[in-house]
Amino acid sequence: MNGERAHPTTTAPSANIALYTATTQTTPQQLMPAQSTLDKPKPVGRQLMEITAISGEYPAGNIPRLIPAQSYAKKVLSSLIADKLIKQVSDGGLKGYRLTPKGKRSLVSDNPARFAGLFEGASETNKMRSGYERRLRLHSLAEVCTLMIGAGVGIFADVKPKVYILNEPTIPSQPSIGSLEGEKSPRVNSPTIRGSPNQHAPIVITGPCFYTSREQKGQHDNAIRGSRAAGILLTPAHVYAIYNTSNVESRWSEKIEQRYKAEVQDYICRKLLFHQYQGVAVGGIMVGYDMETLEKYLVAKGKQQTTYHFLTKVYTSFYYITNDTYGEAQLKLLCNAEKMTALKNILIKGLHQPDAKHPIEHDALTEDGSPVLFCCLLDIPRLIRFRNGVALHGKIGRVIAFDFQVDMLCRYMGDMAEFVGISFDKFSKMFFRK
Repeated sequence: MNGERAHPTTTAPSANIALYTATTQTTPQQLMPAQSTLDKPKPVGRQLMEITAISGEYPAGNIPRLIPAQSYAKKVLSSLIADKLIKQVSDGGLKGYRLTPKGKRSLVSDNPARFAGLFEGASETNKMRSGYERRLRLHSLAEVCTLMIGAGVGIFADVKPKVYILNEPTIPSQPSIGSLEGEKSPRVNSPTIRGSPNQHAPIVITGPCFYTSREQKGQHDNAIRGSRAAGILLTPAHVYAIYNTSNVESRWSEKIEQRYKAEVQDYICRKLLFHQYQGVAVGGIMVGYDMETLEKYLVAKGKQQTTYHFLTKVYTSFYYITNDTYGEAQLKLLCNAEKMTALKNILIKGLHQPDAKHPIEHDALTEDGSPVLFCCLLDIPRLIRFRNGVALHGKIGRVIAFDFQVDMLCRYMGDMAEFVGISFDKFSKMFFRK
């Protein structure tokens, strides 16, 4: 970037040399999104329709995330519009695509288990949406759903347990969601029924699945009203509230988001899935357009300090990922506790184990006792505490991050840290490709 100073780097330990590179930034690859293993391979246009069904409207600006080739994207959109399956909506400079009545009937006819009831009566996906702010929220949800599919997360009703069921006195027997090693999308497993035939099997989350805020509102409308969360992500080991700030600085109400977290903690961790999430704290994930979007929050001043405090006070762990293939890889890691541990074990080679008595936030220590922070999965509260700690104690820390993260982190940390860049491409080949 123009005007950037050369940032300090350090030589990687020899045991880790396969991952470490110079800190130059790479251009993200665009990968086609995953297809559900429940379906035969489908045209990408059909996938666009399905995500539009869940979100209500698909943003024109996010089409390259779904269809990277511009000429092919134009062909797909033209075909869907000509067949009267979708229509373009443009108002106030906000462009998007919605399903037509014919498009809705087509989805329900092809897959009633996935879409039956989604377009009936006064349901959210069947209402007219004309307000600018309302449409922005629909676009935000569509971006999140696209990212989830790319990371192999189940978003559709027929491939995930029915966690949120309106007016249901009991939870019916239902499948749990699972993933095979190497698959990009989940598959459905038949539940194991225990006890008497009339006893329902407990819900078990065996693979990542996402529940939109709309699904939550069907059962807990008052508890989560006003929250900016797009929904919750359930993995076998973790529960995350998902936020999408896109490329703008959002205004957050700490009180409302605390209430949202408390509702999720109570319903998911203490009641419905207590057997799986006992003692698990709800974390957060913020999705943003790029690393510079996070930088806007980190340098917030004056009245914007309320935004800054939201990053540290609501969720103990609050990760930041980007809305691109980088973010897809990071999301895959956050959904897989074993791979998260494997990456940490690689990064810590050649370093000393963390010391609980050390006054500065850290993941490891160098030979001379300097704190080291792993930022491949960028946990915002920990990054802020690390920066404050090294500044307070007059130390020079070390930050290990992906190559595409280093520039922003260097500007944020200034001269208080040296940086080690990890090649994103090499990491992806090592962790997600056979």
